Amino acid sequence: MFLFRYSRGPREDKSCLHGNNANTAAIAGTYLYIDGGILAFRIGNSTIIQDSSTLLSIDLSQDWVNETVVFHSTSKPSGLPKLSMPSLWYDENKDLFYTGFGNMSETENAPEPPPLSLWSFRPDGTGSGSWREEISAGDPTIDNLSRLVSERVRGSAAVGGNIALVLGGVQESSDRLSPGLLEFNMTTLEFTNSSATGFNAKGTVREGRMHFVPSFGPQGIFLAMGGSNNDTYDFFDFGNIAVYEAMTRKWYNQTTSGNIPEPRVAFCIAGINSTEGSYEM
Repeated sequence: MFLFRYSRGPREDKSCLHGNNANTAAIAGTYLYIDGGILAFRIGNSTIIQDSSTLLSIDLSQDWVNETVVFHSTSKPSGLPKLSMPSLWYDENKDLFYTGFGNMSETENAPEPPPLSLWSFRPDGTGSGSWREEISAGDPTIDNLSRLVSERVRGSAAVGGNIALVLGGVQESSDRLSPGLLEFNMTTLEFTNSSATGFNAKGTVREGRMHFVPSFGPQGIFLAMGGSNNDTYDFFDFGNIAVYEAMTRKWYNQTTSGNIPEPRVAFCIAGINSTEGSYEM
């Protein structure tokens, strides 16, 4: 989740933008791209809440504060749905984002979303870029993709190497926990679903988080942490972190020590290599 507040910001015709909730952010080059979510505007004495309809970006090579930040805005094709916590998976080798699925709109009277399809976005180095539909709604493979994606709302997602993973989640239609690990291969554009019993006995989690650590292992590792395992929010303890090695498709458990965070769901996570040979999160 990326929250911001500014008044009369550049390229924005609303008088005051209070925040953007339930969005997804990712970096390509020197730009931070922000997609999806719900916008809250203040116009006079009224607050207007609506779905974000454009892809925003911020130039990270420039210094700014909340009052001076410039948001670049790129319109979306008509077939791309307005989503909360959408996929925004960046393939560094291709310089492409992949998107098109996530949680459906949570605003009142939201229209029915268009049929599911897979889209890509190619950044142009200036904060904008071009869209392309990679797998259309009429493609024979979309039925299987639709089934897999519909079972992955509020899952734990991360991108690393040439793959994107979504662990667990819930079925949007029933809110039941959905087991397994969904993998998207960004080279072949194929989706597969495998068992996640190496993560826990049921292979389930809701509103947890995954994070890719590129500096550990021959091809990096994925860390899964936090979240809950039932509708009553029985939280997972941060005293144990699940480690997934995509190259071997094996799960490991790592006991933690020190100042262990309190259990939580739907939290923010970020990390960076340190100068001490460790990885800071």
